Amino acid sequence: MPFPWIKKTYHNIQRLRNIANVLIKHGFGRIVDQLNLQRYISFGKRLITFKKYETERGVYTVPERLRLAFEELGPTFIKLGQVLSSRPDLIPYDFANEFKKLQDAVPPFSASVAKKHIEEELHIPIHEIFSSFDDIPSAAASIAQVHHATLITGERVIVKVQRPGLRQMLDSDISILFYLATLVERYLPYGKLYNPTGIVEEFSKTIKRELNFNLEGSNAAKFKTNFEGDDTVYIPDVYWEYTTKDILTMERIEGIPIYEIKRFEEAGYDKRLIAKNGINAFLRQILEFGFFHADPHPGNFIIMENNKIGIVDFGMIGRIDEDSMESIANTFLSFVELDCNILVREYIRLGLLSEDIDVKAFKSDLRDLIEPYHGMALRQVQAGKVFNDILQLAINYKARVPNDLILLGKTLLTIEGLAMELDPDITVIEEAKPFAKNLIRKRLSPAYQVTKVYRTICDLSDVLKEIPGQFSHVLRKVMKDKLKIEFVHSGLDRLIRDMDKSSNRLSFAIIISAIVIGSSVVMLSGKEPLLFGFPMIGVIGYIVALVLGLWLAISILRSGRL
Repeated sequence: MPFPWIKKTYHNIQRLRNIANVLIKHGFGRIVDQLNLQRYISFGKRLITFKKYETERGVYTVPERLRLAFEELGPTFIKLGQVLSSRPDLIPYDFANEFKKLQDAVPPFSASVAKKHIEEELHIPIHEIFSSFDDIPSAAASIAQVHHATLITGERVIVKVQRPGLRQMLDSDISILFYLATLVERYLPYGKLYNPTGIVEEFSKTIKRELNFNLEGSNAAKFKTNFEGDDTVYIPDVYWEYTTKDILTMERIEGIPIYEIKRFEEAGYDKRLIAKNGINAFLRQILEFGFFHADPHPGNFIIMENNKIGIVDFGMIGRIDEDSMESIANTFLSFVELDCNILVREYIRLGLLSEDIDVKAFKSDLRDLIEPYHGMALRQVQAGKVFNDILQLAINYKARVPNDLILLGKTLLTIEGLAMELDPDITVIEEAKPFAKNLIRKRLSPAYQVTKVYRTICDLSDVLKEIPGQFSHVLRKVMKDKLKIEFVHSGLDRLIRDMDKSSNRLSFAIIISAIVIGSSVVMLSGKEPLLFGFPMIGVIGYIVALVLGLWLAISILRSGRL
């Protein structure tokens, strides 16, 4: 367990006392009692803080009071609230919505502390790295602050410096959060309903990733590779020799932040082209790379010369697997037709709807949600809003929505809003159509299908290889534990025959797949003799595979078991 030492350390007892006082101050005294935290504070102090809050009772809602408490409790709780603000599937929507207001602005630490931390991390005197280093940070947050600098070799850079001691403070607070989560599950009536230990576990993973600046640099490098050759997007270089888990040194992008519309209008930039480039860059991320920037804060986009968009801050990214990319592409296309059946099918494929969900009721609610869009021009349909509304509908049906999909919905909504400020007539759905159609076309191509079959065979081969070892392991365990297994099944012979048929069909399917792959290799070779302009052996192979496939399909259909 991550918290057995909490009660034994003075620091953590003091922190628990502080948390209990803040909770009482903001009207959560009853919860403090239920969690048995009152033992950490004196009775007199408890009365004082409770009375202090009593004068303000009724002014704030419960979500507002919890948000104020998180702000007072500092960086760890602010970050926790920010993570929860994007997870309405884990907490009630009104709490998630309120946590969006949490501000991550804190006073900067001194430049001397930043320089000392850089020297400790890089093991090089500061004057041997930078010819200049701005003492006043350009940005400061709870995790790090950013300084402008110039390398000794002349390159203009930004240096992101993690707050000294932050990692230890977060580790301590996260241990306390685990302790509080177990108390919530043990003592509060509906504590287990929201899985507080699971929430803290997810938060712990998220914050640890964000604290690793090597990972952020790696994300930036991957974006750089993905957008190589794209003249509409610019990704800054990472200076790895001056980057560690606590220090990130990147190329400084010169330009105008995207939110300063008047400035780049005066500079002669094309707003409509910038909006189109921004939407297309985002669509490439989700429908081509499966790897997207998930923190689309306006300050993270810089407008450069020739209407190029520079992207910065790669601490938060999302990932989409190939199947999800295909489903999202189909979803975009179905928005055009506003087809409920396709949307339900794709949301089931995305894993948003569990097997026990009432699909008929969900489809009815979905139809009620999208029917108002019938007859509207595409430019009136906001893809981000529709996508998030459907996600919220799935959440209402108790679906556990993957975090990356929630990040995608949030990012799509923000990107669409930024683009529409530049060009009110731009339509994300219209821009997405060629990307979505291209993705579907690739998925239907013979080359992709061959690759998919090959991967399936490899996976199946791995499973078949593991079966003897697993069977041997089970057998040894049965013999060691002296377990007696008896089959009480009147139809055992029939079961064996069915299993024999199934294994034969599986073997037959593998042979057909092998013929298809072999024929595809021959077709690509172009070797003579030719038939209809194609290698004869490849054509014959395809015909044999077709005949055998039809034979197998007919035998399965005749059996009445699909």
